[in-house]
Amino acid sequence: MTRSIVFVWLLGLTLTVPALCQSEEAAQPDAPEEAPPPSHVLAKYHPAEGTARLGTVAEVKLTDGWTFLRGPDGRRFLKDLGNDPGPAILGVAIPPDFEDSHAFAVYTYIDDGHVADDDAPDYDQLLADMKADAVQQSKARKKAGQGGVKLLGWAEDPHYDKAEHKLFWAEKLEFEGNDGLTLNYNVRVLGRTGHLVVNGVGDIEQLSLVAEHNQYLMQATEFVDGQRYSDYDASTDKLAAYGIGGLIAGTLAAKAGLFAKLALLLKAAIKPIIAGLVVVGAFLGRLFGRRKQEPEAPPAT
Repeated sequence: MTRSIVFVWLLGLTLTVPALCQSEEAAQPDAPEEAPPPSHVLAKYHPAEGTARLGTVAEVKLTDGWTFLRGPDGRRFLKDLGNDPGPAILGVAIPPDFEDSHAFAVYTYIDDGHVADDDAPDYDQLLADMKADAVQQSKARKKAGQGGVKLLGWAEDPHYDKAEHKLFWAEKLEFEGNDGLTLNYNVRVLGRTGHLVVNGVGDIEQLSLVAEHNQYLMQATEFVDGQRYSDYDASTDKLAAYGIGGLIAGTLAAKAGLFAKLALLLKAAIKPIIAGLVVVGAFLGRLFGRRKQEPEAPPAT
């Protein structure tokens, strides 16, 4: 049995969790089914190369083997992994090492208004406040029948590039009942009336790899003309109710919910993003096992 924990992302989604049960592979130890390789899993989602449009506000210029699952394809990809991604998901970026790493990144746009960056946060105080908020949120999770959570600190200190209006940081979390730690790697690209969220997904051991992926995506992602940070017009455009500090602290806000992913079972080819509840890999075993028994025809070209 292989156990792994993935990076988490925070969008306040809801999810119906499948029953915790033994996987089909485990029920047949003498003839285990192998999960299809990631390339087979991705084929039905029509990965696209080159520049990908992010809604009407931005684009990501992908090179060097990166591909993108646009809009509906990206949402279907996430839904097939047991999630309810909703219409806010703009797409999923797939790195060239996906078949080995199984890592990817999810794009979302938050239309909360223009985020002012005039004041630099005190990151030490911000972390202390977030830890206190996490304690209260942990109590609420326990009352709801979920495991508690503890924010241990920064896995990567926040860094804001004021010239590029881009922000990144990583949090280190400990979920009750989870083996090991969970990390949340965050990228934010600020625009005229909102900001892009890029959340990296991968194993806990892959922090440096996921960081490398997200640094690449941060540089490749830009708002289009008319939607850039410098295009903000105070006389007409909405101003967000928070600044850089609030943008960071908001990932732990009670209204957003906390996302945790526990163990996967056996040979699951792709690691899901799970919202707020515990799910084991038996679901993936059934999902990919069913596809192997009933293979889909390749997409028309």
